[in-house]
Amino acid sequence: MTTLSLMGVTIFAMLGLGLPIAVVLGATGLVWIVALNPVYLKGAAYAVLNTSTSDSLIAVALFILMGEIIQRSDVANRFYNAVAVRLRRLPGGLLHANIAVCAVFAAVSGSSIATAATIGTAAIPNFERLRYDIRVTLGSLAAGGTLGILIPPSIPLIIYGALVEESVGRLFIAAVVPGLMMVALFEIYIFTIAWLRPSIAPPVAEADVGARTRIRSMADTLPLIAIILVVLGGMYMGWTTPTEAAALGALAALLVAGMQGTLSWEMMHEAVATTARVTSMLLFIVLGAQIFSFAVFSWGINSIVANFVGQLPYPPIAIFAVICVIYLILGMFVDALSMMVMTLAVVHPIVVHLGYDSVWFGVVLVLLLEIGLITPPVGMNLFTIQAIRPGTALADVAWGAFPFVFLLLIGIGILVAFPQLALWLPSKMF
Repeated sequence: MTTLSLMGVTIFAMLGLGLPIAVVLGATGLVWIVALNPVYLKGAAYAVLNTSTSDSLIAVALFILMGEIIQRSDVANRFYNAVAVRLRRLPGGLLHANIAVCAVFAAVSGSSIATAATIGTAAIPNFERLRYDIRVTLGSLAAGGTLGILIPPSIPLIIYGALVEESVGRLFIAAVVPGLMMVALFEIYIFTIAWLRPSIAPPVAEADVGARTRIRSMADTLPLIAIILVVLGGMYMGWTTPTEAAALGALAALLVAGMQGTLSWEMMHEAVATTARVTSMLLFIVLGAQIFSFAVFSWGINSIVANFVGQLPYPPIAIFAVICVIYLILGMFVDALSMMVMTLAVVHPIVVHLGYDSVWFGVVLVLLLEIGLITPPVGMNLFTIQAIRPGTALADVAWGAFPFVFLLLIGIGILVAFPQLALWLPSKMF
């Protein structure tokens, strides 16, 4: 336990100096491996090699490329307008479109920030024109964007699987029902608040939507739906691995962009450059986390902590609740991915030792990461939405997203009470 405390001090001291999280984790791991026995450096090298050559991590780059192509084409904007036409008559109107389109775009993006940015850019001008309540509007976009890291494909789930050696396919399938559950909870909340307070979403006159617009809107939904079927259909039917599905998804995105006339060398250069930049950053973090995990394992800290926690005179649910509270606090100050890679080496063995399923915990962990994305002061989705609408106060976005924090907590509670919501599909398909 003393060694773990010293490791923690080392990490926070280096973070205080402003060093990148990948450098912090990797350097901390190397220092403590050498302190134990320099011979173990060979084992750390093998661990890094195995992780860096993992097929599942190839999917990260391909899914990011697919999302970048779609984000730079007109697919998402057309899809949003098409869905908005269909949902604007419900209590809450276009607010429902925010959640629904974020959920669909999440299925081809895998990134929370990309989802919030893309849908927010398409949506905000319409809301300003129709005079919707600005706090509820911005909050629904920030919260809807969090679905990007839960609904498959999910970049954090891929990284989680790589770090704890869990099947990415099982993780993706386990996240489907919880993802749909969160979409339903978000939509129910919007329906309820709009029904109680109609002024937050003024009704739109039927004359604003013509028959031609309705027909055209149907065609505008097809490209994104086709990409989703290519990506998720193959995995759910057992025809493709996540990596193969990512490759097919990137190809489908290219074809759709080409058919819509938005494909160009300039657009591809931007998409590939961004993909390389983001992928390099993510993999650097993963490799640093792998070195740190090897150091924790070499010192036997994971076993010591797990045994210590297992001997505490408290029920597993109480210990797990404390773990969740720690993640909620960390999420206010540390970005989602960094928080996950910093803690998994210690937390994952504890959770498994308590008797919880590793796949189930991966889904719950992503829900905890989602909360961190919309809680200040370091809620990345809050800053993303604020940047889209210049002059917006961060407090307005944060207060608008605040009710969705409770909805995510309710979702975690439901999964704790009914773990089969996440485990039923994987048990049937694997």
